[in-house]
Amino acid sequence: MIFNNMSFKQMFKNSKITLIIIFFGFIISVFISMNNINKYDKNIIDENGNSYHQMIKHDTLRYLTHGNEIKDQLKEGINFFKTGREHYTKYLPPRVMAAYYYLFDIDLFNNNYEKKINTGIHFPYLVFQSFLYYFSVVLLYFSISKLINRNTSFFIVCFLCFEPIILQYHSSFWSESIFFSLQILLASLILKEKQSNLNFFLIGIFLAMLSLQKEYSIFYIIPIIIYSYITINNLKYKSFLFLLIGFFLIQSVLGYNNYQRSGKFYIMTADSKVNLHIDLVKKVMQKKLKISSKEFDSIEGKASLQWIQKNSIEFNKEKLANIEDPGFMLYRYNILEKDKVKFDNFIRNRTLNYFYKYPIDFLKFIIKSSVHITLLNPFHIYSDNNFMSGEYYYTTKTHDKLVPYRVVYTSVVYLICIYGLFVIFKKKNYDILLYLIFSIIYFYGLVSWHANTRYFVPVMIYLSFFFGYGIDKILNYTKK
Repeated sequence: MIFNNMSFKQMFKNSKITLIIIFFGFIISVFISMNNINKYDKNIIDENGNSYHQMIKHDTLRYLTHGNEIKDQLKEGINFFKTGREHYTKYLPPRVMAAYYYLFDIDLFNNNYEKKINTGIHFPYLVFQSFLYYFSVVLLYFSISKLINRNTSFFIVCFLCFEPIILQYHSSFWSESIFFSLQILLASLILKEKQSNLNFFLIGIFLAMLSLQKEYSIFYIIPIIIYSYITINNLKYKSFLFLLIGFFLIQSVLGYNNYQRSGKFYIMTADSKVNLHIDLVKKVMQKKLKISSKEFDSIEGKASLQWIQKNSIEFNKEKLANIEDPGFMLYRYNILEKDKVKFDNFIRNRTLNYFYKYPIDFLKFIIKSSVHITLLNPFHIYSDNNFMSGEYYYTTKTHDKLVPYRVVYTSVVYLICIYGLFVIFKKKNYDILLYLIFSIIYFYGLVSWHANTRYFVPVMIYLSFFFGYGIDKILNYTKK
């Protein structure tokens, strides 16, 4: 049991202030959600006369639209494992939305013709999202309060409850909030004082769910197994078996869904194979070869067509007949889903070949991006709600005005976290430190090349520990 020998009543009494803080954080999150819904839950017309929803667009529109489609299919009596379309990217977000729409009998759009998003239907979802997050913080607190002194645990919780970068996502439809909740639930299981086979089974389940929420988390199981092997005394290999059973049990749901729908069993999404080519290779090679975006697409399109013909892959020639020099993604859209898995592997191999051929150019780009991504951004949801796209927002004076505030905030947070790192070393809490280092390296290293500061936010969950240690020590000095 998570509470071991101490009764729940006694633990609640000792933790009353911290639990009140967590509840207060939940209330603030709900209030922000209510404010965002009141201000931004509406369809507006852009300068070109096109309608869009201020809160639901681009990636979030994709999740919610897919979820609405799954809901409609379920209502038609289609088997759950045959619902949905190809999971190009995240599996879980559209499924969560489908469950919400199905249970509350909600339609995303006002009708199938105008495709305007219905307003006033999503506030309960945002409340659920906040509740899940703050409930996970409660579980984490009960786990770490046995390993870390009460004051430090309190400040870790305060960071997780009120840190503005984390807080902003609970009142949005991005996938980050539920991802944070799964990270924290995992941490509460991994950092438990006593481990059991059931606990390892649950760790496996939540590791798999984490990867369904964001596909690049699928290999996070490796550092967790290494960490457990190093830090847990008398660890039995049977425990790892339970972890793997839980992990592959959940992954099999994704694989079976793909098999029932497309005839191909697979668990790796296309985004995990193609994204590097679109967002990294294309940018580097445009600069290296001094070519335009269209010229790069033409090169990759011709290579794709050659591969398709060589492997006798069927594709819709009619749809591409009137398109001059179609890019590789257009070819991908017009082949069967079962063949897309092979096609994605082909693109992945082309990505690796580019890396091998131009290592210095990619290294320079990745280093530059890895530095940029660490600039913290408490204003992402604000800009997302107030501007049509991030690309446009980056060209505005509003973006430039906010950068100095971001630099100051980033400096303060990092200085406290660096100090917290030294405190952990001094206290010799090496097990916790190893877990934090492994997690930060993983969630930073796999996306640092992207340069989008939103991709860095999951690292903040682990920085909360450094911040908690650091601020506790600083306040102790001021008291003295």
